[in-house]
Amino acid sequence: MRASYSGGLRVASLACALGLLSACSSTPSQPTPPGGWGFSGKIGLWAYGEQESANVDWQDCDSRYLVRLSGPLGVGGALIYGDDQGVSLQRGGEDTLHAESPEALLASMGWYLPVSLLRFWLQGQPSPDAPYQRESADNAITRLSQSGWDIAYQFQNDQISRISMEDGTIRLKWIIRNWHERVSCTAP
Repeated sequence: MRASYSGGLRVASLACALGLLSACSSTPSQPTPPGGWGFSGKIGLWAYGEQESANVDWQDCDSRYLVRLSGPLGVGGALIYGDDQGVSLQRGGEDTLHAESPEALLASMGWYLPVSLLRFWLQGQPSPDAPYQRESADNAITRLSQSGWDIAYQFQNDQISRISMEDGTIRLKWIIRNWHERVSCTAP
């Protein structure tokens, strides 16, 4: 993928903002401890003529979440933390951005996406707030269509390992290396 520091920050900001979502239930094959869930892996983004990727460490604890993104060799890192009080985004030496919601943070950066749905989609669930179509095979979700997005799932060892999401203009690809059964979501 093409390396672009400013584009990378824009993409990292988008990917971080996508991580700021509300609580949800999970599929039976995903880790669902009472204290939270998370994963580490990689995200690829194709949007507005740019292509970028970042390593991602996602931690989700009911009403709190912490998402760390970094580029190759740790370059271009970003950190998002959110709770009931709002959300913040830290990128390198830049000022920390604050907003009341993930959608407001994303809108302030010029991005308009259904970020409230992502937390559901990453665990193989449709949001309960919008109509959807779902396809399954062998008791596992393979495809989900909701709010103009098409989401495809691949499994390895009975856990989601790859997720492709697209809406016609934006495409996201998640590669999940490790699911975490216990996370802390401690504020930075």
